[in-house]
Amino acid sequence: MRVFVFLLFIVGCWCDIQVSIDQNGRYNISIGNHVWLRSARTALYVDNKWYSSHDNTLPLIDISFAQGIDSNLGHWNETQLNYDLVRDGIHTKIVGRIRQWYSYSAITFHLDTGDQIMTNTVPLTMNTVRTVFPSFDIEQIDSNDQRGYFTIAGEMAGDDDKHAGRWNSSNKVIQSGMNSGPVVLFNLTQRGESDILVLSPFSRFMATSLSQTNNRLEYGVMGSILTIPANYNHSMIVFYSSEGINEGIRKWGKTMQKAFNRTNKNRLNDLTINYLGYYTDNGAYYYYNTEQGMNYEETMINVHNQIPLPFHYIQLDSWWYYKGIGGGVTQYTPMPNIFPDGLQALHRRLQNIPLAAHNRYWAYDTVYKQNYSFVLDEQNGKALPIGNDSFWLDLFTQTRDWGLILYEQDWLDRQTYNFSPTFTDIHIGHQWLMSMGEAADKVEINIQYCMALPRHILTALQIPRVTHARVSTDYAFHLKSETAPQWAIGISSMFADALGLAPFKDVFWSNSYEPGAPYSDSPREILPEREILIATLSTGPVGPGDGINYTNVERIMKCCRQDGLILKPDRPLTMINRLASDWAFYNGISQGELYSTRTTITNQTFHVIFASALKRDYSIYPSMIEAQSGVVWPYDDSTNVSSFSDVNPLNISHCTCSAASICVWYVSPLIQLTESTPTIYYALLGESNKWTAISQQRIRFIDNQIKNNIAIIGLQGAPNELVSINIFHTVLLSTTVTCPMASDTGVARLIITSSNMFCGF
Repeated sequence: MRVFVFLLFIVGCWCDIQVSIDQNGRYNISIGNHVWLRSARTALYVDNKWYSSHDNTLPLIDISFAQGIDSNLGHWNETQLNYDLVRDGIHTKIVGRIRQWYSYSAITFHLDTGDQIMTNTVPLTMNTVRTVFPSFDIEQIDSNDQRGYFTIAGEMAGDDDKHAGRWNSSNKVIQSGMNSGPVVLFNLTQRGESDILVLSPFSRFMATSLSQTNNRLEYGVMGSILTIPANYNHSMIVFYSSEGINEGIRKWGKTMQKAFNRTNKNRLNDLTINYLGYYTDNGAYYYYNTEQGMNYEETMINVHNQIPLPFHYIQLDSWWYYKGIGGGVTQYTPMPNIFPDGLQALHRRLQNIPLAAHNRYWAYDTVYKQNYSFVLDEQNGKALPIGNDSFWLDLFTQTRDWGLILYEQDWLDRQTYNFSPTFTDIHIGHQWLMSMGEAADKVEINIQYCMALPRHILTALQIPRVTHARVSTDYAFHLKSETAPQWAIGISSMFADALGLAPFKDVFWSNSYEPGAPYSDSPREILPEREILIATLSTGPVGPGDGINYTNVERIMKCCRQDGLILKPDRPLTMINRLASDWAFYNGISQGELYSTRTTITNQTFHVIFASALKRDYSIYPSMIEAQSGVVWPYDDSTNVSSFSDVNPLNISHCTCSAASICVWYVSPLIQLTESTPTIYYALLGESNKWTAISQQRIRFIDNQIKNNIAIIGLQGAPNELVSINIFHTVLLSTTVTCPMASDTGVARLIITSSNMFCGF
């Protein structure tokens, strides 16, 4: 048997992924000398029946080759599997393309469905697919094959139905095609620290899915789609990394962003991500609840005037607009009993503070269908703007008049799987999201996605105005049940951030009890500090939702500077590779939450380690968080500085870091200060009264002048803000220096010498 073998060479890096294709069109993907994926079938469901390569009703007629250049990803070469589909005597050429990239460690699979329309009158379900290419067996290949997987799935950017397990034929890797998301496959013997594959849709995200039939992983057009137009195509990517789960997912995401030319400019400049805000959604004190004897207008004005926090915006949830059939939106304007004077007047009375506003699915009886093009689903009671007119532009232009800077599109899942046009028409879902995003860009409004399925998050690659997404279930569920770890976002944050979106944890309370809140079953927040920490280190919005009289200002201010600018790490807090691997090793039973993040200032990298709800003890070595040797200290005692190295790991106890507690450590490099003997070193520990001890929002630069025996640390903050910085010095030991920021520029310098530390401007 003749076998075609292609080794993918990566410009500027080394990788070891191969695809081999035999004369019958079967293909294997190998890492090193080990097969990881073996192909199953190529198939189409058309005219209400299956055509498949397995039974030769979709025969392979030949194999050809091509090469070319993609404007974003560069050079590629591909093997083309050419199939012959015969329907009523008409031959249609179906082409499965297996493409290798010169500059990326990825193989992409593309299916061209030919020049004929493909229609079904007896559709499959939305959880299956009606085109199959590629497909792979889910199997343990031999006794030495010890691989695991995890996948994001379901709403909240895949957080709700995420799961893990062993990669074998007995596991249901894809539990729902509609809810499915990328799958991460890794070697359990490497504990998630080396070889991984990411299997993900690569295009047509609203119309295609990963699905599972028996023990076959299949990708293609959603089974419920009635018609596939002529000359349609879709694609899937298998991305390889030798750098472990976190870095591999990050590089997969960068490749996806490059493929769609996504820019993160809007994310970086989004006020609602960068500054402290106030939230009123499900879990907040004022969710369908006002101050006693007041309406919402008076309540929001009191929030603004009476809570002594530097809020830069206020979020208005679903309680303010008109609703109709099925609770959907009929008119996106305020009800007079909510804001008697209207939103423009509210904006003025709030001293023009910007607003973020929630929206849900459109009701069948929406007033907008009278003047704009809406597709209707009477049975499900919903409607959707088609996106071929000025609806979104008109809507967003109106909202700018009352200070809207962030549009929150909630209930994305229900608008997708409880609305027949979006799961039967191949284009409508994409048109809906793209038209919304294009109008938002014209009006310069950013978008937050909420209750998004993975397909919505992937579509946001093409919509740069989508800057962040909810990655957790509603906070209210956590308040009602201590067993609902709404804060545990270490997996979903990994995916959202990789695709260019800031993860959003949701609203939180800063106190344990807030009498008068609109929730039954004695709502309680057992660890307010954990909520604030996770929100801060998520790199997404930080939005408390306390009652006016229950706000703990000191706790909340651990997130930010005096002026409300959030002190963030460079990347979100995510689950470390070892914990993600153990989640799969124990066949989907979580071993707890153990996360890390980092910040780099002038080539010096600082790390944060977080643990809670652990079920096992762990020892953390520098390589496990991509750190160098240095020092480590706990968040509640900056004088307790210890060595951190391969000889001295951080030992974490599950008894100490339980579900009812948090453990946080900070890791700093030891930096040489002098050339003299003995050599003096220092470690910049940062702000012990902030959750992000070292941040780019506070530390401008680190200037080490070893020949002059001096280090200069550039600081910034609000004018006249007092900033306390902790330093470990091998001569002076642990020291705290408090520096005032300049009254005009808001900057200062911290000078470290062999015998002293002091502030300057």
